Amino acid sequence: MKEPTQKQKQQYQRLNELFAQARSRYLDAGGDPRRPVDNSYLTEEERKEALELGAQIFGVEVKDSYVYCQGRSWKLTDKQEVKNP
Repeated sequence: MKEPTQKQKQQYQRLNELFAQARSRYLDAGGDPRRPVDNSYLTEEERKEALELGAQIFGVEVKDSYVYCQGRSWKLTDKQEVKNP
């Protein structure tokens, strides 16, 4: 596996910052610290940015209600419907 570039490191750091922000908001709202956070604690802009960063960093693509990532694919359910960045 090759070493990530400086840009990839920055993108990954920003993605972690977004997740940390969502976690902080979740806990501030009284969420259980032992449970994972969903994306409802991100603003629409932050959600879009996280999706774009994930696609760039991890090669995730959403097309025709299917997610393609690292040679695997799966169909989204109606609740999971996501727009491709």
